[in-house]
Amino acid sequence: MNQLSGKITLDFRSDIPIYLQIAGQIEQLVAKGDLKLGDQLPTVRELATELRINFNTVGRAYRVLDEARLISTHRGRGTYIWEEPSEEPMKHLKQK
Repeated sequence: MNQLSGKITLDFRSDIPIYLQIAGQIEQLVAKGDLKLGDQLPTVRELATELRINFNTVGRAYRVLDEARLISTHRGRGTYIWEEPSEEPMKHLKQK
């Protein structure tokens, strides 16, 4: 069982795209300390299967997080929490 199991919930009726819901919830888990620097995330396919969504949606969420430098994906090694959010994004995430 992975560290995201049961921690990500999706609202398919929301105006917020699914991939942004996933990215936002992973950011919140990091902000709360549930995910820490160096923690490994499930593969795109594993998380997609668990959430019962298309793997491209999870891939898009991971790309958003990668561009924000919150995670780092290494082909053949996995995806890891790369950095802890700085003070300003932390305040913003905690307010959500």
